[in-house]
Amino acid sequence: MRILEAASFMVMATVFTLAGCVSSSTIPGDKVSLKHASEYNVELGVAYMRQGQRDLAMQKLQLALQQNPDNASAYSALGLLYNSTGDIERADENYRKALREAPRDPQIQNNYAVFLCQQGKPKESDKYFVEAAENPLYPTPEAAYTNAGVCANLIPDTTAAEQYFRKALAINPRFPEALYQMARLSFKQKQYLEARAFIERFNAVAPQPRPEVLLLGVRTEKALKNNRAAADYAKKLRTLFPNSAETQQLDQSYNDAGNTG
Repeated sequence: MRILEAASFMVMATVFTLAGCVSSSTIPGDKVSLKHASEYNVELGVAYMRQGQRDLAMQKLQLALQQNPDNASAYSALGLLYNSTGDIERADENYRKALREAPRDPQIQNNYAVFLCQQGKPKESDKYFVEAAENPLYPTPEAAYTNAGVCANLIPDTTAAEQYFRKALAINPRFPEALYQMARLSFKQKQYLEARAFIERFNAVAPQPRPEVLLLGVRTEKALKNNRAAADYAKKLRTLFPNSAETQQLDQSYNDAGNTG
């Protein structure tokens, strides 16, 4: 299952447009200037992370904390960085420091909740997802609710998962990830017509096809005895994602059934 990490920091294009603001600080070393410089170095650190340059990212994030030891965004970014290197203990430590500095920051709450879920602690993650989603300042509560649903499925608590997915869709009926998760859940519950409806809604709003959705389409249409639609999904899956794990699963299922497709 896919879990979303909401974007906590500005995109790289914004990082470099802010350079002028930082360099124009009036008095080098004053608190305001240092805070601006710290934020700038966080943004650079995140940009380096996205490029896979972890050493440079670490340098910038550590510098950010030297400039402002209270910078919650720097601690959160370090949590993400340490997690990416497999240093789970330091990742958790830095996420907790970020929350101590900014206990009501919804982006940090969501990101820490994602981390907890990834570490096999879905029950612990729940409260952070919900707090993030219920914060009126959080721009994407549908993502936090969807993440909460994915984690609830890991418990497993299907009832809670469905409630979270439906909350996400009540906020944003066109949110692709929640539509896909509801399609999966409906299929698992053998509610195949409902699964089809969610897949069709996903296809109508998703920016591009995804192999897991196409495979689910194959399985749903086969369950509904609509072999033509199943074949259409299968053809699209093989054409667009010939080397994907989903295509391998599809071919294996046809081989097991004695059908070459």
